[in-house]
Amino acid sequence: MRAKPFIKPLLFTALLTLFDFLLRKGFVAHFIPFALPTNLNILLLFTVFAWLSLMVTKLFAKSDQMSLKDLGISLSAKNNLEFSLGFTLGVILWGIVALSQSFFAGFSWVLRPDFAPFSLLHGLLFIFIADLGTELYTRAYPLTKLKHDLGAKIAVITMVVLELFKSITYNIGGDLFFYALIIPILHIVFFSFIYLKTKRLGASLGIHTGANFITISIFDLRVEQPSQAIPAGMFQASTELETLSMHALQLPWVIMAAMFSIATYIWWAKSQIKHS
Repeated sequence: MRAKPFIKPLLFTALLTLFDFLLRKGFVAHFIPFALPTNLNILLLFTVFAWLSLMVTKLFAKSDQMSLKDLGISLSAKNNLEFSLGFTLGVILWGIVALSQSFFAGFSWVLRPDFAPFSLLHGLLFIFIADLGTELYTRAYPLTKLKHDLGAKIAVITMVVLELFKSITYNIGGDLFFYALIIPILHIVFFSFIYLKTKRLGASLGIHTGANFITISIFDLRVEQPSQAIPAGMFQASTELETLSMHALQLPWVIMAAMFSIATYIWWAKSQIKHS
């Protein structure tokens, strides 16, 4: 297979991977000489990353005689509607996963004693900005460019391979390593086919935002840190996370993501048959 079709998507991904390391992974945060309240420094860096992602997308699109609108990036009525529907679907599906986790792992969700309602708005804003950056990073330009040059299936496979390289880490092993790879890969698959089907960013961004809102700002299994970027969720497990089965916690994610991947692929494939 010719290497040329991969050059620009790989260059785009490499550039945003660098920005991701500098901004979202916290490297630049060490050099900021001031601290905003409620750890808003990190939100600021995520916002800068999303803006840079948009600017880089616009630059690369222009080099291919495309506009942001051609990539499905706009505030059109269809995009807004698909975002709203996607957000609702993300909340429902990942809500089912969160409830399934408690059933299979044998714990109850309990309200955090120090929960503040304002933290939901803070979390939603942070999640939306973070997921907007991710969707621009992994979907709009690179997926569209690869699909145009190599076809949709090769485009998705390429993004999966890139996600594998980004997800591989050497400080974990065993079952945790498996789940650390399979869940992001499945996410790449179904978000990609949603974007390829709709040709707009609204639905994938909406589902992404709704899913993370549920798993971070509502049902939160994170170990709370004093200066974490996103406030702790509304509900927490009634027992220590370390005492729960990893399989019981992760398998609901994998099952849902696998089923959703198959469903979105069939949804996309049917539209291809109609247009053939």
